[in-house]
Amino acid sequence: MVPRVGICAAFLAATASIAMAQNLPPVPVLTESPWNGDWVLSQTRNTAEIKAAAAQGYRFLLQPDGRIRWEIPSLHEVVEGRVDGQPMAIRRLQPTTLTLAVSAEGPRVLLYHVTRNGRPEGEGRMTLVDQGRAWVDISQPVGRPDLAGAVIYVRPDAVNR
Repeated sequence: MVPRVGICAAFLAATASIAMAQNLPPVPVLTESPWNGDWVLSQTRNTAEIKAAAAQGYRFLLQPDGRIRWEIPSLHEVVEGRVDGQPMAIRRLQPTTLTLAVSAEGPRVLLYHVTRNGRPEGEGRMTLVDQGRAWVDISQPVGRPDLAGAVIYVRPDAVNR
């Protein structure tokens, strides 16, 4: 009879442990994203045409739980949401009907899609390069890879690179 009681007690303990574990939130990964912080348009790696047309800088904050804050300070643009491919409203000083959807392909690549009034407008792939000291944005109108262009951003302390 003692062995049967021991087996039942072990079974109950294991069942309780599993039940408790299922109610606990996932343990967050406390790794800072290599995208976090300020980025500026590279003055030496972009053409004059790109420098005239591209945003002067970005600021990102990607949280371990998938939340993102994406800013383009020169446009007073802020996007907040999740890196899950779902559209997020783009907020600017003036109202806009633009949305941005961001997804990740690992820690070094972000994919994005822009819509206006619910209609796809542009898309791009941002890839960290140079050991995370720069990133390349290859963007294009939706479905038009023949019109793709590339822009390079660097950390503010590496402006001349």
